[in-house]
Amino acid sequence: MQRFLSAVVIVSVGALVPAYAAAQSPPAKPNAAKPATAETAASKKPDVHLSDEAELSRVVGLYEAGKYRECGSEIERLLDPLGKAQLRTPSIVENARVYWAACLLGAGDGDAADVPLRAAIHENPQMKPPDNLVFPQPVVDHFLKVRDSLVNEIRAAEQTRIKQAQAEARQRQLALARDRDRMRALEQLARQETIVVRNRRSFAYVPFGVGQFQNRDPVLGYTLLVSEALLSSASLTAIIVQTRLQTQADDLRRAGHPVDDAKQQRNYDTWSVVKTGAFWAFAAVAVGGIVQAQLEFVPEFRETRSRPLPPALAPSSPPKPVDVSAAPYFDPTGGGVTLLGRF
Repeated sequence: MQRFLSAVVIVSVGALVPAYAAAQSPPAKPNAAKPATAETAASKKPDVHLSDEAELSRVVGLYEAGKYRECGSEIERLLDPLGKAQLRTPSIVENARVYWAACLLGAGDGDAADVPLRAAIHENPQMKPPDNLVFPQPVVDHFLKVRDSLVNEIRAAEQTRIKQAQAEARQRQLALARDRDRMRALEQLARQETIVVRNRRSFAYVPFGVGQFQNRDPVLGYTLLVSEALLSSASLTAIIVQTRLQTQADDLRRAGHPVDDAKQQRNYDTWSVVKTGAFWAFAAVAVGGIVQAQLEFVPEFRETRSRPLPPALAPSSPPKPVDVSAAPYFDPTGGGVTLLGRF
């Protein structure tokens, strides 16, 4: 009974002490700022974005401290494709997936540990097992089990990758071949130039095959040239002979010699026929050539001829070899040997 009363007295005194302290303390000011709580301070803490190496080191610290669930949650956040602090470096992402699987195994969730390991192996089919000096043996065994279950998928992915690489190599070779052919064609075009030769219709009115030569018909041009030259020569020759016959007859008459007027007239008439026939034949051939040149007139011709490449497109010549020579030289005054070189 005495112990019970003592306890009651102690409780009563303990209840009165806070009340007495509250009564003695000065009243709180209405505008006084409230003390910052831990949650408020945490909410005001600025977000710090660490590098991939620093983020992985922080997660490794959680794993080594045995905080497997917290470690797994942090790695899941870091590997989230939609997260703000997503890991980007491939090697660090691979290590983070291994640590994630280790954290899941440490938390007792072995089935969920298959997901990050499968993702890591799919990303890198040549991935080596985790280092047994860093991870416990269950993590290594689990990795080997997952990799064995993905052997067929890895082989199929490797074959697909090889075929894709071969196809890309063939495409690159075809592209290089097309580029070489294109460069050769461009070089061939650069070595050629096209000249436009414009014909004049007035030249087609000139006889002696000028219009035909302008129209690039040399056979007909030479035929008309020779024919018209012969006919015009025959006509001129007949005129010259007639003039000479008349001159000779006049000289004989002035000298008092007899002249056979009948023979003189026959010769004159013969050459007159030659002159007239040659002239009209020349006129017919010349008019025919002019008409043909007008009917077959070609306004212009395009010619392609070779030319040297411009300096900017010319292939660069290989550098000339450097002529280097060296020979020892003995200096008799100084008693030394000097090596003289030329380059």
